[in-house]
Amino acid sequence: MIRITTSLIALAALSACGTPNPPTVTAAQVHRSFEEARAIGRLPLTDTQHLPNGSVTYNGKLGADVSGELNGSIIGDMQMIVGFNDHNIDGAVTNINLVDPDGRPNQRLGGRLEIEGRETSGRLNADAFGNITAVNDSGFVVDSDVLLELRGDVVDDIGRGDAVFGSVVGDGLGDLNFDVDGVFFGTAD
Repeated sequence: MIRITTSLIALAALSACGTPNPPTVTAAQVHRSFEEARAIGRLPLTDTQHLPNGSVTYNGKLGADVSGELNGSIIGDMQMIVGFNDHNIDGAVTNINLVDPDGRPNQRLGGRLEIEGRETSGRLNADAFGNITAVNDSGFVVDSDVLLELRGDVVDDIGRGDAVFGSVVGDGLGDLNFDVDGVFFGTAD
């Protein structure tokens, strides 16, 4: 009986260990994304009468500083679908990478965040939520329930209403606790 118990404990300990997912972005790509965010953040708001009709898909990034049990920043691929007729916002943040405080990508986090919200006269009010996993410094897989508030606007890039930009704040709670403060941006297909 002792031998079986010892084997089960060893198996449980091994199953809790993990190898981080390799990052899927480079430091140069992270830098370019933050430069793009700065540029889109300076664009003018779209006048209400010039908002698009129907649904528009905006592809871009969600990037944010993180503090707590994660330090550095995160960057992920964002797809936001804004329905200008029904005023619904849907989408997701995928391919979320942890970047260390020196700007070097560290690991790709597991999981994704779903986006849901409302658009009102070009103002965007949405939440991004979901469960993400990471491998901590001790080699253990840890998870966190993430809830982020996305507040932003539809802006004019090349055309009218062809980009979005806004702020991201929130946190992750669970085995891994952290705060998030950053931006999201995207351009129309």
